[in-house]
Amino acid sequence: MARRFAHHLQSSLYLVRLSTPSSSAGWAPNTDVYENEESFVVRIELAGVSREDLHITLIERALIVRGRRPDPCRVGRCRFRQMEIDYGDFECRFVVPRAAEGCRIKADLTNGFLTIELSKPAKLDLPPRKVAIQGG
Repeated sequence: MARRFAHHLQSSLYLVRLSTPSSSAGWAPNTDVYENEESFVVRIELAGVSREDLHITLIERALIVRGRRPDPCRVGRCRFRQMEIDYGDFECRFVVPRAAEGCRIKADLTNGFLTIELSKPAKLDLPPRKVAIQGG
């Protein structure tokens, strides 16, 4: 059981919510992490965050998404009657499985959702074959 779980962690993409080194990360956006036949996918809900305010970094097996949703009341004066939307800086960290090809990564920001895809390597389903041993 433990061996199967360890294999799952090495071969899966998963979200790690760690406290960040700086205290600038004030909120964590809703995130889905899943895989399909071709890729590992991270989908983050980021309504109101512009492309210019997003930074995606892949360092070894760590995928880091940082950004900022500006607070519209910082510019003007507001008196909230209800406040449920988070503003300010955020950071999400993901552990990338060894099976992902880091050089084949793409990101798309559409309709308030950031979708990051990390391609899986093509499977080598070669049939087994006998190898002749050389020598005397």
